[in-house]
Amino acid sequence: MTMTRTLIAAACAAVALTLGGCFDDDDDDVVAPPVVNEVPDSAGVSAAAFFSYLLSLSATDETSEPAEIRDVFAVPADDSSEPTPLT
Repeated sequence: MTMTRTLIAAACAAVALTLGGCFDDDDDDVVAPPVVNEVPDSAGVSAAAFFSYLLSLSATDETSEPAEIRDVFAVPADDSSEPTPLT
């Protein structure tokens, strides 16, 4: 009877230690992507750069916040090239 209780106690301890190692709250190795909620300065270099930035945005993302455009942000006018077709 004592041997059975000892084996059951040892098995329970082994199970508890094994499962205890599975649940670790140490998430230091997971790096969340940076949240970008403003238009980068590189998009204001030219009209083509701004257009490229707009095309890189996801059209189906409905969960993120709208991008903020700062008051000092201005895209230089490009009157010399042909209009870029929207596809």
